Amino acid sequence: MTKLSFSLSQIKKSNLALSFVLALFLLTVSPLFVGALYSPSVGAGASLSSASALTVQPAPLIMAYRSPNVPTCSPSGLCPAMLQKAYGFDILQKSGINGKGQTILIDDACGDPSITTDLSTFDSQFSLTNPTLKVIYPEGSKGLCVSGGWAVETALDVEWSHVTAPGAAIDLLVANQPSAPDMYTNWNYALKHNLGNQISNSYGGAGCFTNCNYTIGQGIGPCTLTNGTQGFNISNVLAKAAKQHLTVLASSGDGGYWGLGTPNEEPIPGDCKGVLTIGGTQLSVDSSGNYLGESGWGGCSGASGGGYVTPQKEPTYQKAAKISDSFGTLAKPDVAADASPCTGVWEYQGGWFVVGGTSLSSPLWCGFMADVNQIRAGNGFSAAGFINPFLYTSVYGKASVYKSDFHDITTGNNGWPAGKGWDAVTGLGSFIAPKLAGTLGNSKNA
Repeated sequence: MTKLSFSLSQIKKSNLALSFVLALFLLTVSPLFVGALYSPSVGAGASLSSASALTVQPAPLIMAYRSPNVPTCSPSGLCPAMLQKAYGFDILQKSGINGKGQTILIDDACGDPSITTDLSTFDSQFSLTNPTLKVIYPEGSKGLCVSGGWAVETALDVEWSHVTAPGAAIDLLVANQPSAPDMYTNWNYALKHNLGNQISNSYGGAGCFTNCNYTIGQGIGPCTLTNGTQGFNISNVLAKAAKQHLTVLASSGDGGYWGLGTPNEEPIPGDCKGVLTIGGTQLSVDSSGNYLGESGWGGCSGASGGGYVTPQKEPTYQKAAKISDSFGTLAKPDVAADASPCTGVWEYQGGWFVVGGTSLSSPLWCGFMADVNQIRAGNGFSAAGFINPFLYTSVYGKASVYKSDFHDITTGNNGWPAGKGWDAVTGLGSFIAPKLAGTLGNSKNA
């Protein structure tokens, strides 16, 4: 088994009063779905070992600082108001755009047994209005798995999607077990019951379970093949999602570059064409949250996932956009947001943590899509759904719109370098929320 590693000495020192640090494992090359699980009860200096043979685990929360104190807001431990200001969500919310009338869907396994009180504590600390939260068990709660790692993942997903869309309701769909069929059954349930129009998936796994060839770049079981998903046909569900205007978002992974030209397997579902795949950045702000810049996340205890998928051909919208894809295959991620542990965010799950990883960037974008769909509903439009073609052709393909709507991130490295325009670290870049929401919300064909 091969594991990417980054020096913990690269992590910036924080002014936080911290009781301990949990160094979490990076994405590893394995025929199983991989990620990181940890127990919040692990003491200082503890050595964490790889989790048991679960078939799906969350995209790793690369670094978690647990503090015995209430949060201290800083550029290395962001509070909601700081991130809202950095990306312009404060402007959206002042204009009444906060996801009102929309429902955010979160797909997790095992769940967080204390999610209601965790969210209430988080909202009370940061003066956020408590949303309508429903916890749904599509398979029933009998035999529900219990996992400290999934509990922290769940709290992160719920709390920070709420930050970017504080007016939206939240439906948390909890799978009984962290396996591909269980996780993707939640998608079918959401579609059958028309629960909402955006669903976040902060997990990922290697695209190969059987008959794996570890010599050709690891693109062995993308979502077009069922050997990478334990027999579950993701492509069919994604086609249905597009018809029902459900935007499916997924983390790109935290172990750096993957796919063709690399020694690392691509993660499912982040390697699917029908998914809006979210990469990671390192966000720079001042003490008030003013945006100072971003770089592609790489070198701070992990790196944004990204790369070139095989055997999926480059889609027409990426060809038309003339992205930097010398392999001629589907390229990921599509977009990005803050994920670096060096610029992590506060969350509450039985205690206060600062966390990072693309487990953060996916729910941030999911909340953003609720804001977009509020605008679209006000215009009498259907929800946005599968927005990738529009992003590449009508936003990225028009220089003035792209410059207005996205932060183009040109520095950083995940094994591939970031650069001008689309790159395999940050995709098209991170949102300038008011501008991009306006473009997507006011364009009928988005």
